[in-house]
Amino acid sequence: MVSSRRVERPKLRAFLVIALVISAIFAGWTWLRPYEWRPDPGARCKVVGTQVKKDFKNFWVDVHLKVNPGEQHDLMKPVRLVTGAGREIEPADTTLGGDAKSGTTDIWFKFWLEIPDMEDSLTLKLNDGALAIRKSRGLPRLGSSNVEFFTTCRW
Repeated sequence: MVSSRRVERPKLRAFLVIALVISAIFAGWTWLRPYEWRPDPGARCKVVGTQVKKDFKNFWVDVHLKVNPGEQHDLMKPVRLVTGAGREIEPADTTLGGDAKSGTTDIWFKFWLEIPDMEDSLTLKLNDGALAIRKSRGLPRLGSSNVEFFTTCRW
């Protein structure tokens, strides 16, 4: 059976081009948006991403930082992850990345958090500033793998 209504090709082509342009703009925006729009310059770093992994009833939170060009992370100052309730948590592990010429360019901090810690915002205090790690409330949705990598502080 042949439909009596025919789609005009120029209109269909224009619709598809517009849909493609809108999709490309959205993909570019999600790819290029920063983790946090205005990171604290006193922290001397910016957050690249955060990986959250559920481990039984608790969570491992890995924070990847990129050191700002021309600045250095002060290894003598304490680093703390502060929960919305005010609890301060020391990193369970710290990994530094870089080379002798450029110094430390990347830092990874790993934190062990309990369920109440994950139900509110998280702020990373380092150097002379603070960075928002999480601004949302409630437990994060991790899917069936119990691991998720977040590229924005709204998770």
